[in-house]
Amino acid sequence: MQATMSDSSNFVSQVEEEVIEKRNEKPEWVEAFLQRTFFDGCTLHPIRRNEKNRYCINCDSSACQYCLSSTTHRHHKILKIYRHVYKDVVSLAAMEKYIDCADIQPYKCNKRLVIALNPLPHCGPILNTETSCDICKRRLAEPDLYRYCSISSKVIAFERKSSDLAPPFLSIMSPKKALKVEQIKHKRKGKPQRAPFF
Repeated sequence: MQATMSDSSNFVSQVEEEVIEKRNEKPEWVEAFLQRTFFDGCTLHPIRRNEKNRYCINCDSSACQYCLSSTTHRHHKILKIYRHVYKDVVSLAAMEKYIDCADIQPYKCNKRLVIALNPLPHCGPILNTETSCDICKRRLAEPDLYRYCSISSKVIAFERKSSDLAPPFLSIMSPKKALKVEQIKHKRKGKPQRAPFF
């Protein structure tokens, strides 16, 4: 019994180390995503409403709605880009599936919480640095809850950090690893046996 307890605690600590290691990795597609331009007309589909307002993570390309209806992107990870104050934004709920969005200030856009890809235009002079973004010094609406005004500001902060254990983190813990830790905590005494058929 003692051996199984120490084995399970070793496994849990091993999973925790892997999670810390994973959280300190920057997803490869993030840099290209932030530098991409959206809402240009699609050259492959010269028809009405053909603006490139979607991003395929797997292909690392922007696409229009007609590009996505083809079989090429059928099972790919897609992000839809919106416009807010003449800047590109992405849904907070959609982005949280791929990166850690903690400390990024969300904005309300058509009843949806969105986060900016790049800093929004500055509004007024900077009076207090404690109430502004840590990187670009843009004023934050709720500085006690958020530290960054956009995804790119958090990426810059991630690249500048001194220690792997220090925030901010970009990668999120994968659901499979979380499930394994949960299974260890609630382990059954044995596999349930089905009664034989007669």
